[in-house]
Amino acid sequence: MAFEPGDVKIFNPQKEVSKEVILETIIRHRDAFKQARTGEKIGVDMNKITDNDRRLNQVQALSLIISAQREMITISRPIIVHNSTKRWQKANPTEEKKEETPFEKYDCDYNKLMNWLSFLKECQEAIAYADKTKDTNDDFLKTYIDKEGNQVSELTDNFRDMLDDLEESYEKIYLLMILNKIVSSGLEDDEELTEKELEQEAIRRIAEA
Repeated sequence: MAFEPGDVKIFNPQKEVSKEVILETIIRHRDAFKQARTGEKIGVDMNKITDNDRRLNQVQALSLIISAQREMITISRPIIVHNSTKRWQKANPTEEKKEETPFEKYDCDYNKLMNWLSFLKECQEAIAYADKTKDTNDDFLKTYIDKEGNQVSELTDNFRDMLDDLEESYEKIYLLMILNKIVSSGLEDDEELTEKELEQEAIRRIAEA
């Protein structure tokens, strides 16, 4: 079967199950990012909601994006830790070498993946903290009364900054999935691509999502 550019190609032995799980997660992430950018919700008539509701939808989408990316990490962890452990053992064949460079400090894909997981947890904590505190400086949505007496909601720089950061985290997580052959870039000869080319392909797919 020939794959078109942009297809998600699965390498897991349980191919159909993996394809369904990974595709569902990536589609959910795509829809959440669309909601964050436009305020649109799947299955909701946007002509019937207010601009304030649209902006609230955008902020709520941050949590949906984080959830989808954490699921991508959960799916990827077993394969990536296996591959990274093999590389670590090969690079440190003796017990002495292993003690000098413990796996937790080894520069590998698994530890990079765990760093992104920590980042996503920090994002979740920032959202929860903003909801609890009365301080508006950490909010993602601010509300005020305009000259006509209408309540108006506006997105803050916190929202825009986190959305940019989450776009980058998706790119890096997806790249790790490509490098460990959990998914394919959709090109026929992945093994011949450089890491930079794979990263560029991941960026292209984000832009077209």
